[in-house]
Amino acid sequence: MSHTNSRAAEEGSAWQQFADHRAAESHSRGTVIYTPDQPAHDLFLVASGQVGLYLRSPEGRPLTLRVVEAGQLLGHVALSESDTYDSYAEVGSDAELYRIPAAEVGALVEAEPALGLALVEDLVRHRANVSQRLDEVAFKSVPARLASVLLDLAHRHGGTHTGRVPRHSHRQLAEMINAYRETVTKVLNQFRDARLLEIERHTIMLLNLRRLEELAQS
Repeated sequence: MSHTNSRAAEEGSAWQQFADHRAAESHSRGTVIYTPDQPAHDLFLVASGQVGLYLRSPEGRPLTLRVVEAGQLLGHVALSESDTYDSYAEVGSDAELYRIPAAEVGALVEAEPALGLALVEDLVRHRANVSQRLDEVAFKSVPARLASVLLDLAHRHGGTHTGRVPRHSHRQLAEMINAYRETVTKVLNQFRDARLLEIERHTIMLLNLRRLEELAQS
């Protein structure tokens, strides 16, 4: 089992009590779970599928902050003193979610303090991921951001040792790095010409991980 899959399994086990005696909600791709204008009353646990967290620029362009997968939480801000959610949450692939009212989370933490520590650690990881994405958008070039997101996707889907990334559309990749689709298409073609990757029918195969890592850090 990969490090990423092990982390997901550990997270899913830690949050199992959030799912106990609770029915999952089924949501199809494109369903908006919450928006920044919506009161933050509930925490969510992803049972299956994926949910993307994103912001919108003044021009309306989406910026993907994070993709939340099975066994992971979203809506952390509901556990703070914030009145509303701090991003959009939209289902990226058909998903089942557990909705846990913040008040119930508080009761569970009182009964099991270790759960509270796990939530704090998860919140720290979540904020670190979001901060990293925002820093990349602010300070890195499009090639650097694209290399970074491709490596991140490889980590989350089997590890970089396989070099395989599930095929994403150019538009999806553009949203992840806050770039124009046409620019992403141009950079992908440059990566392919430089033999950094190969685009197959269902996957993107990363061929030169060392060079991609160098680009991601540039």
